Amino acid sequence: MSNSMKQLLERMSKGSVTEGWGAVAAYSRSRLNRLLEQQYLARLEDNSYLPPFSEVLAGQAVGQRVRVQRLEFGAPLLSFSSASMENSRATLTMNIVSGTLDKLGTLISSTVVTEALGLWVQLEVDLEVVVGEVSRYGRVSLNLSHAATITSNLFENTPDLNALLTAALQDWIHALPARYAVFELGTVDFSGYDPLAPTRFIIRTQAAPGARVLGALNHGDGAVLVFIQLRANAREGMRPGSNYPYLIPDGDYSATLVLNENLLHHASDQGLELLARLLFPELNAFVKREDHTPRDRALFGNIDPLRTQLTLEPALGAVIVAGERQQFTLRDGFGQPVTTGVSWRALSPQSHTEAGHGVIDARGLYQAPAIADMGNELITAIVTAEREEAGQTYRAAARLLVCAEHLLVTPSAGAFRPQQEQGLDVWNAGPKAASFELLEPRLGELAILGDKSARFVPYRQTQRRLLAVQQVQASAGEQRNAALIMVNGEPLLPLEPPFMPRLGHGRTTQLSEVNRIMPNQARRWRMLAGAGSVTPSGLFQASAQQQPQSNVVACEVVHNGVVFASGYSVLKQTDLAENDTWKALSLFTITVGKSGSGTVGNVASSGYQQLEVEITVQTQAVDGKDYKLSIDEIATLALYDRSGQVIASLADSEEGIAEDEGPAWRTSRVKNRFVLANDSQPVVGEGAAPHGDEDRTIRQIFYLHRRGASGSTVFYAGFKSDSDVWHYSTDFSRGLNSTIEVRVLTPEPYKSSDYTLVRKRVDGGGEDEGSVDPESPDFDLHPVTTDYWLLDYRAGTFYTADFVTAHEGDLEADVNTSIVRWESTYGNEVYHSYTGYAFQNHGQAEPKNISFDDRMAEVLGRNDFATPITSQYEAGLLLIANFRNRDRRLDAVRDLDEYAKMSKPLRVRLRDSKGNEHVVQLDYLPRSIIGDRNVLVHSVPSRPSGQSNVIRLTNRLEGAE
Repeated sequence: MSNSMKQLLERMSKGSVTEGWGAVAAYSRSRLNRLLEQQYLARLEDNSYLPPFSEVLAGQAVGQRVRVQRLEFGAPLLSFSSASMENSRATLTMNIVSGTLDKLGTLISSTVVTEALGLWVQLEVDLEVVVGEVSRYGRVSLNLSHAATITSNLFENTPDLNALLTAALQDWIHALPARYAVFELGTVDFSGYDPLAPTRFIIRTQAAPGARVLGALNHGDGAVLVFIQLRANAREGMRPGSNYPYLIPDGDYSATLVLNENLLHHASDQGLELLARLLFPELNAFVKREDHTPRDRALFGNIDPLRTQLTLEPALGAVIVAGERQQFTLRDGFGQPVTTGVSWRALSPQSHTEAGHGVIDARGLYQAPAIADMGNELITAIVTAEREEAGQTYRAAARLLVCAEHLLVTPSAGAFRPQQEQGLDVWNAGPKAASFELLEPRLGELAILGDKSARFVPYRQTQRRLLAVQQVQASAGEQRNAALIMVNGEPLLPLEPPFMPRLGHGRTTQLSEVNRIMPNQARRWRMLAGAGSVTPSGLFQASAQQQPQSNVVACEVVHNGVVFASGYSVLKQTDLAENDTWKALSLFTITVGKSGSGTVGNVASSGYQQLEVEITVQTQAVDGKDYKLSIDEIATLALYDRSGQVIASLADSEEGIAEDEGPAWRTSRVKNRFVLANDSQPVVGEGAAPHGDEDRTIRQIFYLHRRGASGSTVFYAGFKSDSDVWHYSTDFSRGLNSTIEVRVLTPEPYKSSDYTLVRKRVDGGGEDEGSVDPESPDFDLHPVTTDYWLLDYRAGTFYTADFVTAHEGDLEADVNTSIVRWESTYGNEVYHSYTGYAFQNHGQAEPKNISFDDRMAEVLGRNDFATPITSQYEAGLLLIANFRNRDRRLDAVRDLDEYAKMSKPLRVRLRDSKGNEHVVQLDYLPRSIIGDRNVLVHSVPSRPSGQSNVIRLTNRLEGAE
């Protein structure tokens, strides 16, 4: 359906589309999926990508199981085909890009999964609003671990296996650490206190016109809608209905921002103050293309990359063969090649050796590892490019797959009932289309479904055989055979091993019966498929031919030429060598900090202070060779408490544990702005963890957080090896650095005496280090002055500051960031004082000007009150500037709402260097005291509840526009 700009503007001209909200932002699926892909690629850079999924599923029959190994997933893609304006639900699809499936039991099969098979996992997820407690941002996020339903087409034709897989995937996804599970789609900046500053928002998902129709060209298309309440809104708006207009017009548009018609006078001609508050991950920004005001003001544009955003080509989808090369090109945000000052790196998350990663040169030419170094039929390689510009490091990553063979047939061996059909798929490295041919003897017909797939249908007479194998040859420059095994009934002669996934050329293995039935009858061993051979005693030898193939060996109980029982074994002959990997650990320690003596540590209960914890794992040498843990193994490292409960992780964008999540322990892999607990006086334990051979040692830093009071807690570390075995630091009996003990430090309630409030005269005459006596000559003799009142914390330094509401139940619009006071209550009184403020949040730029309440101009009746900060200001101190003047009559302001608002005291929430929260109230002296407006005093009120409204301090110069 059409949704032209003309149609949309006509609809908007009939009335406001903001539903009473201050603003509405709409983001299209195409650009949101691009953002998800960029985050997916960015996570390849720092090894925070979604880990591979492995599970063993138990089938219905005895001994039947499916071994699902290393399923890897592609970038998540959003769909809004089932979206409703009643909620924020969307469908998220992730392609399965690699893995293996081995079915064991009566029906044995081996399948290598590639992205070409079109397999996927689908999740129904709700887009969530996450508001930072310290950094005042509202994030639109997707949390995979909160998925409502999970489906997959991996076993869509096998209902019992599909149910088992769905349950296993659900358990796995719901347990994913936040740093893997959380994706961000956009951020709304809550900082500031001007009328257009956002205070909260809700999210809805909406299907595009016609996008619900299956088969439509735009099927699944749609948008995320963010309904934003601004400070100028007294109340939030209404919930949108099902007939809400689609705000993104046809054409080259991917985002729209609409400002309520009642708030137009607050916006500038360009509307940049609104756009600046819509932030996007991975160096993207809202770029305006058109600006219209049919009733509301609508800005139409795109979410486009900045110039500094780097991308690699090809980023996804490349597949090459062992030993072959792939050229990568680095491009900037404008699509231009970047060739200078670039450093390249390549690694394989599965590899334990340098050779297994492949190599990449200074021009971005990657060469895959040789087949002897791969260890698996399909491996993932991650290529990273890095460049520095203006002191900032920018990175880009790409994912490619390396296949051991030029031609891959899947399944290479597959057992099924002869009453059914069996499909075949191929992947080939070259440009030639694949062809299929049935080898003799032909036991059915082959239907060709395209140049990459076929389906085999057995003859009716084949259904009478106990066991039969049809070999199918696929050709595309090279040739590979697949063995299709028809099993009629239950084999009464199971063999050991039933399946060997890897056997070298010319190698031998002994096959044997599991349960010897009819022991006095003769056994007949024979080859049903493959070029290998088997002796009358069951000794199998793979062919010396250097060609991968599947061998099927049968053992039959024969009496008078009649087969009474049979069984079979599948043995895959391959060029792949056994994985070069470690066999045992020599060291697994956990320490507070990097010292072996760090067995005990302290951390504040604020939720934001971090205790640095180092985990060290060292493997034993194997035949004189050193192997480290693989990247995939390192990704499974976690901390556990004494009860065996895993400590959940924070998302990388979270600085600490929010109030509504406590009391709790959490871990993070990202250092935040607050001072490490390790930097304080350490508590020294006994012993020291030795540092061993670095070629087989890995060290990982975790940051431990605590929210809420607690006694001491003991922690240990664990990880899962590639062989699916869990290892724990407590496994080492000698116990040296196998655990740590962490004590929680909870401060006593703060008192006024914990702070100092010092006055400094900066303008108007009088003493620099002035008296706090309200009747001091500094005030009586100098009627027009500027004083800086500096609030300091005696036991530390303030890192962040927020204004909060002075009274429970106040709205965001009621938060005042300045106070005013007149000398007397007479209408003709002109002597008055008013305040501004300045604060440098830790890690941010130094403020240049004093900031004021956004409505100060109405109270003072002028706009010329802007003033720069003098040199007396120091970082870490809250500066409240008190300006004394005599140019405004009280009767001109006493009836203003702004005057009533700024007659309330200031209430400020601060956090110190340890993340501890402080709430301080500042006001003038009581009105009954002569000279009350000359002096500021501080007190410690009861702390605001978790529902209190908070406005982020920004150093915005009101009145300088």
